[in-house]
Amino acid sequence: MDDKTSPVGRLLELEDYSQRTFRPADAVLQEVVQRASRHNMPSQHVDRLDGLTMEVIIRMAGYKKMVEVGALAGYSGILIARALGPGGHLHSVEYNPDFAEVAMESFRKAGLDDRVTVHVGRAAEVLEQLTELGPFDGIFIDADKDNYPVYLDWAEKNIRVGGAIFGDNAFGFGHVWRNLDTIHDHHLKSAIAGLQTFNARLANNPNFRATILPTDQGLTMAVRLK
Repeated sequence: MDDKTSPVGRLLELEDYSQRTFRPADAVLQEVVQRASRHNMPSQHVDRLDGLTMEVIIRMAGYKKMVEVGALAGYSGILIARALGPGGHLHSVEYNPDFAEVAMESFRKAGLDDRVTVHVGRAAEVLEQLTELGPFDGIFIDADKDNYPVYLDWAEKNIRVGGAIFGDNAFGFGHVWRNLDTIHDHHLKSAIAGLQTFNARLANNPNFRATILPTDQGLTMAVRLK
């Protein structure tokens, strides 16, 4: 059997087609990835199609005020800030001050620095400080996976009705389905536990309608109903 006719082969061909057709990464975003590499930063930017999907949803919803947990080099922040449009504002939270500097440079180069404020510090503490500026239209969570439930605690209280929660890497790098007792690596186990809790809480919260985008990394999305 030709590999391209197998289920896995077809998925790879469809992913390649999607990347070529919708071209999710332009020159600005490609430069962010290259500069992050030069600064020896982790190559953990949001998946290109996941990021594009989120941008489209934010534009469709007309959101104007959002929070991002995990700026890294600014890749996802650029997508969000573009979607918010003129007059919109993104509060991007980054724990590592060196990464925050790279992100701020990314926003400057993209011509979006007037729409983004980068906050440096522990996310849970910064989120509490941002509470007085809410409620917010949405939040994108892409940071330490074990603390996703902590960030969800804040989001459930500070995202307005009609607003959205986005959670990246929701498939836990392919491990989210596993029984925790079968995971022996402490850091992976903690991350998967956080993601399982995050997904389950959103799936079963009557105040939200949630789903998971079954891409390579998985993108959990939820809209607040009441």
